Amino acid sequence: MLTQTKDCTTPPPYGTTIPASDPHMRAQFAEAMKYHDAIARAAEAGRLDPLIICGLGSRESGWGLLLHPPGPGGCGDFKPRSFPTRFRQGALPPEGGFGRGLMQIDFDAFEFARTGPWRDPAENIAFACRLLASNLALVARKAPFTGSDALRAALAAYNCGCGNLLRALRQARDPDFYTTGRNYSAEVLNRAGFFHLAGWPT
Repeated sequence: MLTQTKDCTTPPPYGTTIPASDPHMRAQFAEAMKYHDAIARAAEAGRLDPLIICGLGSRESGWGLLLHPPGPGGCGDFKPRSFPTRFRQGALPPEGGFGRGLMQIDFDAFEFARTGPWRDPAENIAFACRLLASNLALVARKAPFTGSDALRAALAAYNCGCGNLLRALRQARDPDFYTTGRNYSAEVLNRAGFFHLAGWPT
């Protein structure tokens, strides 16, 4: 089992199944480099490993390459949801999908994605880091996890929400059980390993 200190700024030796020459991931690496300083600042503020943020942004939006339109002002997750709700009258939010910006902050879940500066890449990354740090704190209070297991749980909650994470744990299921593809945290860690292998500057 991988280990992780409470101060996550020292990167553990992530593994990856992705070759360093993978062209799609190399393109994402180049995009993420545009936000290197913002990633470093936000990760340090949240006592997080920047490589995890690299993997998270890759999984969420391909660092903007997979959004519509591409870039930090784009959206993802255009799957219709039940309506009306408190914040929208249609099956989709106004002006795009549910996932907002590089880190795909959810429109229904967070005020930041409705009225905040989510198109600003530094603000979007900082919000994601605060959310992940909050998830880690919740896991520390609510779950019998340490090290990489705690990190996996916090990453799973980023995708499926803290309520679903806790439901999975009550049911003695894997933390990823309610995540997209049931492999979200594992995929983020795999991508973090790629960024490490590809030489992300610290």
